[in-house]
Amino acid sequence: MRRVFSPEFVFPAVYLLFLALALSAYRIETTARYLIPAFGVPGLESVGLTLLGILLVLAGIRLGRKFRVRFNPDHLLPAMALLSLYALQSVFPEQTPLNIAIALGSIGFWLVFTRRGSATLLLSGAYALAVAAAALTLSQGIPLFEASFRQSVAVSPARAVFHGLAVLSAALLAVLMPLRIVLPGTALLALLGVLSGFKSDAIAVILSGTLAGLISGRVSFRGIVLAFAGVAAILSVVSTHIASLAYSTWKIPPHLYVFYRTGFTFSVFDRIVELSLPWGLLHGQAMLDVSQTITSRVVLDYRREHIITSTLFGPATLDFGIPGLVGAALLLGAYLGAMHRLAKHSLGKACYAVALTHVLILIEVGIQPTSVLFLLTLLYLSLKGKELGRR
Repeated sequence: MRRVFSPEFVFPAVYLLFLALALSAYRIETTARYLIPAFGVPGLESVGLTLLGILLVLAGIRLGRKFRVRFNPDHLLPAMALLSLYALQSVFPEQTPLNIAIALGSIGFWLVFTRRGSATLLLSGAYALAVAAAALTLSQGIPLFEASFRQSVAVSPARAVFHGLAVLSAALLAVLMPLRIVLPGTALLALLGVLSGFKSDAIAVILSGTLAGLISGRVSFRGIVLAFAGVAAILSVVSTHIASLAYSTWKIPPHLYVFYRTGFTFSVFDRIVELSLPWGLLHGQAMLDVSQTITSRVVLDYRREHIITSTLFGPATLDFGIPGLVGAALLLGAYLGAMHRLAKHSLGKACYAVALTHVLILIEVGIQPTSVLFLLTLLYLSLKGKELGRR
C-alpha cells in the first residue's frame, strides 16, 4: 500500500484525470456552450505547461525522497508563525496586536505540545477544535443554504481552522482508532464540511481518512467504495446545489458538474498562460493573495471580486511565468517526497495522507499562503512524530 499510494503514482494520476475531465468539457455540448463563448478552447501551450509541471513534480519527488533533514524541526516554527501573522493581517488588518499574539502564541503552543503531548492527545484536541470551529460558523447560519453567507466565511479563521484540523483528525482517526469510532467520527466531520458550504472541506476529510487507513492497512475494499460514493455525491449533488444557489439560472445537470468545474478552472489557467508568459505578470501578488480573488480582477476582469481557482500551477505562473511554474513544481515535489519518506510511524502516515490529500485539492484550487502554512505544519508534526508516538 505504501508503494501504491506513493506520490509519484497518485499525483500524476489525479492531475491527468483532472486534465482529461477539463478537456472533455469542451466536447460535451451541455458544458461547451457555456465555456467556449466565455473562454474559447484551451491552447496547446497550457496543456504542454501542465504536463511539464507534472514531470517536474515527479523529479522533485525523487529529490525530496533522497533529502535528509539535518536541522531541528523547531526551526520551522518562526516561518510558520510569520505565515500565520501574514494570513491574519491580510484578513483582519485592524487587529494587529491580536494577530501578533496569536502568531507568537502558536510557537509556544507547538513547543509545549511536542514536549508534553502525544498523538492521541493531538487527535482529541484537533477533533474538538474542528467541531467547535464548525459550530461557530453554523451558529450564525448555514452556508450551504445561504450564498452570501458562504462567500463571507470563505476566508474566515473559523473555516481555516475547521479545514486543517478536520482533515488531520480524519487521518489520525484512521491510524489510531478502531473502526467503530472511525466511521461515525469521519462522517460527522464530512457532514459539518458539507453544511459549511465547501465541498473541498468534506472531500478532503473523506480522502485523508481513507488514504491514511489504506497506507496503514486498516481500510478494506468496502471502505474504499464508501469513500468514493461519498466523494461522488459531493461532487455532483452538493456541488450542483451550491452552484444553483450562487447562480439562479444554473442549468448544468449534476452528473456534468465536475466536467464544467474542471473545464472552467483549466480555462482560467489557459488565460493566465496567455497573459503571463514568459516571465510572469504580478510578481508575487497572486501567490500572496490569501483571499484568492485577485485572479477575478486581473485575469477575468470581474467588477466584483470572486474566489477563482486556477489549477495548482496558476498562481505561480501568473506571478513569475515559466520560472514560477518550474520552481513551484520542483518545491512541491520535493515536499511530497520528503513527507512520503517520513511516513514510517502512525503520525507520519497520517500527516503524509493529509499532505497528499491537500496537494490533490490544490490541483484545482492553487497554492496560497495558508496552504503553505498547513503543509509546513504537517512537515513539523511528521518530524516530531516518532517521539510523539511513543507517548
